[in-house]
Amino acid sequence: MRMHDITNIADHYGLEHQLGKCKEELGELIEAIDSTNDEAIIEEIADVEIMTEQIKQLMCADRVVELYKDYKIARQLRRIAEELSHECDN
Repeated sequence: MRMHDITNIADHYGLEHQLGKCKEELGELIEAIDSTNDEAIIEEIADVEIMTEQIKQLMCADRVVELYKDYKIARQLRRIAEELSHECDN
């Protein structure tokens, strides 16, 4: 049900509006992080995730985003492995 609701909200407002709303929510997350208030950070993460889900739906980008996430996670794991390898060499 949640994904259906997210899609309905996204379709109602449209991409341009929701991109602006996402920027607003990202700013609020930055402020929450700066405040170091755990509850505020968690709440703003929820808002940002809801907005990014809407944008993915509106852009029909679910699959492409997942591919990028897989690539970026694998790349970071390679970097960590390289860091650990260099630490062992020293």
